[in-house]
Amino acid sequence: MRIEEKILDYQLEHGVFDNAKFAGAEGIAKRAVTQGFSTLSPKQKTVLAPYLSKTCSGVTDPGGHHNNCSAKLEGEALLDAYHRCDDAEFLVCDSCDNEEGYYARQWDRISRE
Repeated sequence: MRIEEKILDYQLEHGVFDNAKFAGAEGIAKRAVTQGFSTLSPKQKTVLAPYLSKTCSGVTDPGGHHNNCSAKLEGEALLDAYHRCDDAEFLVCDSCDNEEGYYARQWDRISRE
């Protein structure tokens, strides 16, 4: 299974297409997963293109400042973000995930002191 099919399969399993602007997007995604992304027409690929890349949502530090990360998540990075994040609408890149983990570890350390 290619990365596009893996991403679409994850999205189908987690309801990403439930509120799709184009009602046929879910059906096209199902076809891509079962028959292969490469079998889709150019128009069908265009419908799915917005689902195959996302912008990192970034993280907020303990002081309330958002880092405004704008990293583009696609391919393996997107699939990793889906697996790492609890909410498919708020995905973070690996760097922001590490930053968030750092804040959590620091907060735990401070709380213990």
